[in-house]
Amino acid sequence: MSPILSSIKGRLLALFLSAFFVVLTGLGFFLYNKLEGIVIGSIDNHLHSEVQLIAGLLETEEEGFELELSEAAVGDYSVSLSGHYYQVVLPDGRIIARSPSLSIPDATLPVVKKTGFEPLYTTIKGPRGEPLRLLAQSFRLPAGGLVIVEAAESLEEAEELLRLFRNTLLVVFPAVFIISGLGVLFITVWSLKPLERFSHKIGTITERNLNERIEETPCSELRGLAKSFNTMLSRLEESFERQKRFFTDASHELRTPTAVIKSVCDVTLSRKRSAAEYEEALLKIKRATEKLSELITRVLEVSRLESKVSSLKFEDVELYSLTTDVIRLLEPSATDNGITINLDGQRVTIRADRERLSEAIKNIVDNAIKYNRTGGRVDVSVRSADGRAVITVRDTGIGIPQDKVGRIFERFYRVEESRGVSGTGLGLSIVKTIIDAHRGSIEVESELGKGTTFKVVLPLKR
Repeated sequence: MSPILSSIKGRLLALFLSAFFVVLTGLGFFLYNKLEGIVIGSIDNHLHSEVQLIAGLLETEEEGFELELSEAAVGDYSVSLSGHYYQVVLPDGRIIARSPSLSIPDATLPVVKKTGFEPLYTTIKGPRGEPLRLLAQSFRLPAGGLVIVEAAESLEEAEELLRLFRNTLLVVFPAVFIISGLGVLFITVWSLKPLERFSHKIGTITERNLNERIEETPCSELRGLAKSFNTMLSRLEESFERQKRFFTDASHELRTPTAVIKSVCDVTLSRKRSAAEYEEALLKIKRATEKLSELITRVLEVSRLESKVSSLKFEDVELYSLTTDVIRLLEPSATDNGITINLDGQRVTIRADRERLSEAIKNIVDNAIKYNRTGGRVDVSVRSADGRAVITVRDTGIGIPQDKVGRIFERFYRVEESRGVSGTGLGLSIVKTIIDAHRGSIEVESELGKGTTFKVVLPLKR
């Protein structure tokens, strides 16, 4: 592609100039043809009047026709080769009268052979080789004679007028074309200045200054673009902040078990120990390693889930059966902790990724078991309401303080009251990511010391 056409300015200018050239050319042809029609029409009207006048001056005599020359041979008709001529012709081609302007030898008008009484207009060459507009018309005189009256008028003045007009067009139109092109170029450059500033500003934004925003200009098109770009920058900034917090929190969480391992090793190796003491140290290291392994697994799971969230394998899933399978899997853990799980509801079919949705429900029910009291209860229900599937998980556990409910889906966040229970603080973050990917929502209601209720809402299969 041409470098000129690769820019918006070049394309706009080329488009305008092409369209304007076509318009100017068409306008020029139209004006020229219009003027030519007016000039020729004016000459034709004059010739028609002259022919009617000449025919009215014809008189029939016993020996032929007589033309009142005193009336017809005046003005330009009396000047030799003036460019204004007439002649009267019989049907057999004999010329019976002609204007004094045709008085020199061989100066005649072509004899037009015609039938009928309709006027005939044509363009011919005159005695001097000049272009003539000629009108020939047949007349039947009152006495019964039939004649053809021809009148001609030079087109030299008309052609000179048209030539001047044509030359004027050839000078004026290119000047208008060039001036308009320069004007359009100026307007285009001026109009695209905000876009250039917009582009320059975008080029200065990096991961280090994502807090900067594009100025919303008065131009409505760019204002909408600036708003969209600023929204994107806000999302990027939020994503970078989440990522930063994630690595900070992950580093902090990983530091705890590694510090435990190092501390146990340092203490144990500081002097010789008995076999029982070595065994106890190894058990502490094992528990810290298991904690570390669980944390790493969860971090990898979050990363893998976010990278594949757009490629979930959706299929028809019967939600009640899926929830039943999850509860059966967790019943041994609930029994060990003296927790009773109750399930009721109805069969509901949705479109979902079976594996991921099962993981989300498992995390919610598992939390309801872990943060419950001995002898407590977990009630799970699956129903449809208002065209949506609703899963409710209610426990009788320790509850969550009201000021902490809004943060439980943050990565690595753990309520102080739950610090005594093993966990990574990533489970509910994973749940929310999965539910969001299914175009659903999750709500939490909790009362400290009485329990927590999670409600997951998902769209039904259409």
